[in-house]
Amino acid sequence: MRAPLLCLPLLLVLGACASRVPAGPSPSPAVIASAPPAYTRPVTLPRGMDVPMVDSSTGPQVAPPVSRVAPPPAFSPPPPPPPVAAAPRAPARAPAPSMGPVIETPDDRVQTVSFDSLDGWAEGDHQPALAALKIACEKISDAPADSGIGGQRIGGKPLFGTGLDWADICREAMKTRDRDTTAFFEDNFVPVGLGGSETGAALFTAYYEPELNGSRVRGGVYQHPLYARPDDLRSGVPYLDRAAIDAGALSGRGLELFWLDDPVESFFLHIQGSGRIRLPDGSVARVGFAGKNNRAYKAVGRTLVEWNELPLEGMSKRRIEDWIAANPARRDELLGTNPSYVFFTEREELNADPSLGPIGSFGQPLPSNRAIAVDRRYYALGIPMWVDFDSPVGPVTRLTLALDTGGAIKGSRRADFFFGSGDAAGMAAGATRTRGQLIALTPRTAYERVFGPIS
Repeated sequence: MRAPLLCLPLLLVLGACASRVPAGPSPSPAVIASAPPAYTRPVTLPRGMDVPMVDSSTGPQVAPPVSRVAPPPAFSPPPPPPPVAAAPRAPARAPAPSMGPVIETPDDRVQTVSFDSLDGWAEGDHQPALAALKIACEKISDAPADSGIGGQRIGGKPLFGTGLDWADICREAMKTRDRDTTAFFEDNFVPVGLGGSETGAALFTAYYEPELNGSRVRGGVYQHPLYARPDDLRSGVPYLDRAAIDAGALSGRGLELFWLDDPVESFFLHIQGSGRIRLPDGSVARVGFAGKNNRAYKAVGRTLVEWNELPLEGMSKRRIEDWIAANPARRDELLGTNPSYVFFTEREELNADPSLGPIGSFGQPLPSNRAIAVDRRYYALGIPMWVDFDSPVGPVTRLTLALDTGGAIKGSRRADFFFGSGDAAGMAAGATRTRGQLIALTPRTAYERVFGPIS
C-alpha cells in the first residue's frame, strides 16, 4: 500500500527497497545487489536443524550447519536471557508436532519446528498478535471454504489452509481470553520455516510512517504540492516523469491534496508511500498510496556516487540531506534523476484515530511493531509469523502478522518489519538490515492435510 523507507541504505544507493501497492498486480521487483551481513546475535540453534531433509530426487540429506559470526562489540546487544520454561500442559491439549518433515517442494523447502525451539516464545507477549488476528479474521474467514487463502501450495494443497480452516480458527480466536493466548496459538497452529527455519536464514529490513508539515491551501512556506492520482493515468503505461511534474506539468488541474513545506521530505514521502501531514491548526491528516507514474525508480544515492559527490560506503538519508543543504542549487537536478513519482489519496478513515497505522496490502491498519511485509507468492496475508532479529533498538523477538507486501520483498526468506510512525521509528527502520529467523504459523488442520496426522 506504500513505498516504505525500508532497508534505507539499499534504497538510497541501489533502489532495492519495496514499493507498497494495493492488493492486485505487484510492481516490478527490485534486485538487492549486495549480500546481506551475517546474523550476529548468538542464539541457540532450533532443534529442527538436525532433522534430515527429504528430497526424492537426491535421497536423504542433512541440513547444513549455520556459521555463526561473533558480534562486533560496538553494535551487538548482550545475549538474551535463557528462555523461561513453559508451564506444564494439561493432558487434554493437542499433541505437539514432531520435528519434521523437511520437504523439498518445487517452490521451496518446508521445515517444521516446535514452539519450544523459538527463542523467547515461552515468555513472549502474544496478546497484541491475537488482537491483530481478530481484526484480520473479519476478512480471512470469509475466504471460500474449499479454496486456499494464498501462499505456497504443496502437492496442490494450500500450506496455509482454506477458508474452512480459518473459519474454525477465527471462532476460537474470538473466544480466547488474553491469559490463554499462548495456548490458543500452540493448539491451533504449527510453526513452519520456508527455505530454512534456522536463525540467520532470513533477511530483515524495516519501514515506518513519516510525519510532515503541510497545509490544505498554498501559502507561506507551504509551496510543494502533494498530488492526487490523475484521471488520465493508466496502469502500466509510462506517465509524466518527476522532472516534468516538479516543473509544473500538473499545475492547474486541481490535483493538489496538500502543500508541504519541504520538497526533500516530500521526495522521501514518495518512497514511503504513506504518511501523516501535520496541519497548521495542529490536526493530522493521513495520506496513502494511490498510484505511480510507471517509471523505473532510480536511487538518488547512486546518482551522487556516479557524480563522484559521495562515496558508496555509509550512504544514508542524512548524508543525502546534508549534501542537498550544501548544494541547494542542484537539489532539483538530483531529485529529478529519479523519474518515479507517486500519487496519494487522503485516508479519512484514519484521521480520527492517531493510534491506527497506515493501511497495508491486506486492507488492515498496520499495528506498530506487530506487522511485517512478505512475499505473497509464499505466504498468505493475514497469517501469524514469528520474527527474531537484531535491530538498532535491540532484539526484536515476537509474534507478528503478515499484513503487507512490497516490490522488493521477494522470496520466502525475506521480511520487512513495520516500526510505527514518527522520527524514532524512522531512525530504527532506516538502520535495520540484518539476518534473523522467520517462521510462519499454519493452521494445524491445513498442516495435517498436507503432511498427515500429527502423532
